[in-house]
Amino acid sequence: MDFATLYQELFKPVFAYVLCRVGDRALAEDLCAAAWRKAYEKQDQFNADKGTFRQWIFTIARNEINMHHRLYYVRKFLSLTGWEEVFSEPHAPGPEEDGETVRLLEAVSHLNEREKELVALKFYSGLNNRQIAAQVQMTESGVGTALHRAVTKLRKEMKDE
Repeated sequence: MDFATLYQELFKPVFAYVLCRVGDRALAEDLCAAAWRKAYEKQDQFNADKGTFRQWIFTIARNEINMHHRLYYVRKFLSLTGWEEVFSEPHAPGPEEDGETVRLLEAVSHLNEREKELVALKFYSGLNNRQIAAQVQMTESGVGTALHRAVTKLRKEMKDE
């Protein structure tokens, strides 16, 4: 498949994954664009023997998110200003988001970073537990257990609202 076809097929799931991880539409758009730009620029480095293009683009997106978090918190915590921004509500819903989506994103925001990452990889990337385990350096059963606990927390959050 050519890059344009892969982009058309995978843009929405990659964007949903990034949005789930960061909880902010504008930031998700920026990080998703950066991931796709990087994939386009380095498409000659893609090796189908190491995995699918889907796994590759989600790994790039994951790395962009992690880099953003590292840089964001370093800038915020090393500066003497901006503390209120660190603890402010990160998600401003877009006009096309329904109440259920907003509630789900709010519930996801209560998960810890590892749980957010696992939920996003499982439900937005289309990866199975074995593939997720390889990406996050966990055992397959560890991924399954952590996902079960995270989904249980999400169900409780959604039920309590």
